[in-house]
Amino acid sequence: MTSEIIEGRDWYEKLEGVLDKEILFLKNVNDEYLWDILNKQSLNYIYKNCLNRPWLNQFSLAVLCATDRNLSPASINNMLSTLNARFQDIFISLELNQIEDLNYTHIHLYISGEICKHHSDRQRQMFISYYKSFLFNVSKWVKNRIDLEQQEYFTSFLLPEFPFDNRDYKSRGLAVTSAQKKRKDESSAVAPLLPSIRAECHLRWNQVKRLREITNEVIKKVQNENLPLPFSFNYEESEHLNERLYFTLNKNLDNEFYIEFIESKNLLDGSQGDGLWFFEILKNRLLGAWSNLASNKRKTEGISFLEKWGHDTEENIHPFQSRNPGVLTQGFILTRSQQYNGSRLFINVEPLYIACMFAIFAMDIQSYSGARINEILQVSYDPDCCFITDDGKNTTTKRNYIFKLIPKGRETEENYYMPESVFKSLLMIVKELKNHYNSDTLPQVNYSISSRKHLISNERKFVFQYNNQHVNQFTLNSIIRFLTHGLIIQSVEGKQVILTTHLLRHAFATHAAQTEKLPIDIVRQLLHQKDESVTGYYAAPTHVQISGTIDSLHDNWMTYIDIQQEILRSPKELKEIYEEYKEKVGTMSKVVGGICTIDSVCPTKMACMGCAAKVPQPEFRHEIEQYYAWAQESEKRFKELGLELEAKKMKLAMRRTKLELREIDGIEMYIKDESYEPNIQFQKEN
Repeated sequence: MTSEIIEGRDWYEKLEGVLDKEILFLKNVNDEYLWDILNKQSLNYIYKNCLNRPWLNQFSLAVLCATDRNLSPASINNMLSTLNARFQDIFISLELNQIEDLNYTHIHLYISGEICKHHSDRQRQMFISYYKSFLFNVSKWVKNRIDLEQQEYFTSFLLPEFPFDNRDYKSRGLAVTSAQKKRKDESSAVAPLLPSIRAECHLRWNQVKRLREITNEVIKKVQNENLPLPFSFNYEESEHLNERLYFTLNKNLDNEFYIEFIESKNLLDGSQGDGLWFFEILKNRLLGAWSNLASNKRKTEGISFLEKWGHDTEENIHPFQSRNPGVLTQGFILTRSQQYNGSRLFINVEPLYIACMFAIFAMDIQSYSGARINEILQVSYDPDCCFITDDGKNTTTKRNYIFKLIPKGRETEENYYMPESVFKSLLMIVKELKNHYNSDTLPQVNYSISSRKHLISNERKFVFQYNNQHVNQFTLNSIIRFLTHGLIIQSVEGKQVILTTHLLRHAFATHAAQTEKLPIDIVRQLLHQKDESVTGYYAAPTHVQISGTIDSLHDNWMTYIDIQQEILRSPKELKEIYEEYKEKVGTMSKVVGGICTIDSVCPTKMACMGCAAKVPQPEFRHEIEQYYAWAQESEKRFKELGLELEAKKMKLAMRRTKLELREIDGIEMYIKDESYEPNIQFQKEN
């Protein structure tokens, strides 16, 4: 195809005369221009950040090769933005001008920390990882896709190789150790707060549901009564927020409804309220790839806000970016209107509602199972995924609610047991999706995680889908960050913790192993973990837990005959423990204060109070309170008898009972909030 035929293409207009012509006209095996299929975000990044850089040809070739090799857009974007930022630092520090000036000694100076001393070990480790990925992808692509006579030409655009392994640098070891410590500290902060985090997220979900219901009610009223726009309305939020929120309804240039937040008033004293938790995200215009079109001033302000809330903007400057249209995204016209009206707050409610719907469902699944993100995204509305069975071992029939999912490292499905509430949420989402598609069924879509596609090759009715596209893992983490924004979760060092699906899994494992004292081999079963050594890392005690238990260890030191025997279990002992625990509690069976969700051996020998496998139920609160009263009385009696160890056991039982009562308090709070009916007031604009 000649240049005259492609002159209308945007990439040709911007890159012609700037980029090497051979790279400009690269095609894939289907005779498609690679620039046509490069993801838009990478393309825009090159336009904005690379056109005048000495490494434009090298980076352009790299992203085209990665695209042709089907690397995910997220991987390509991360590689591109990280390498571009570090190359700028290296070139400035060493006063390099041309790409030909760069050699492996310059790379060595950066990785070893001799230049850019303010950079973290993690930044250096990320750079070397992406640099080696760059070299690998381009060299492999050139050898496999380019004719022999042209290979020498394209090889000239390879970055210089360096004769070192990244393991040769202390920055790698320090980065890995630092990352592990950070995860343990964050897990330690999150684990004790899991019940309150779940309760708060459900309250927020209720708030978004109410906002959507009221907005739709106002839209219907305006349409039915042919009322002029803008149209004002307000309503009282529940006692959890205790504010009256004021809005106006309007339409954008595409004739689509949106609302504008006007103000919020405290119902107690009439003072200015804070509004809903996500208002400050929208006010700061931080949804999507916000920095790409931001002025330097606004970019500085945005980074400052994000870092205040614990976001690592070097690693991810767009924490609330969705890769799924219609999920969290506000739309081009409304986003542009917000840019030109910075002091006003425009809201497209539906994408926020959809985002929170998926986020709360994912968090519930993870709270009850510790499932990985790729397992959560496998949930589909298909008969071979969702099961409801009856447990015949009880006099009163109990139902088992099961997802069949393929764990990491396996090739066949395993059972993930859920409480009934999770299945009710699933049916709610299915209903919403059917309404969205205006159909009595869900469409079948492709699974989005490429590393598991060989196991899930067929299209399915995935529950995590929207606009005929499977929700990907990048989007899921973004909407969880959105739903949990502003929750005060701090490490022992006072640093704000950002929730992700991986961190929630760590917290689940930490809670099960360190708080509930479940044996590692049992925790491995709960987590569907293949390698027990990995489970051991997940569940390793944190500094906070060690310091919190050292006094008790000293108190009880003399009660142990052989400490080493308690710590190090032999295969024979493990077999004995397994046999001891072999007595099962029926799946979803009624236990004290709730229901049991484990389908394997009972991890606590039926000491159900505080067990991670139990789901407390508000209707059984009285049982837990009775148990607490019994433990309290028993503690007093054991102390009087001088049985200190038995008294400590009762004290531990009381503490676990209090935790369950706190969890039930949270459940009751968001159930009450869910049924709240706000008082809506309408007022037409003059």
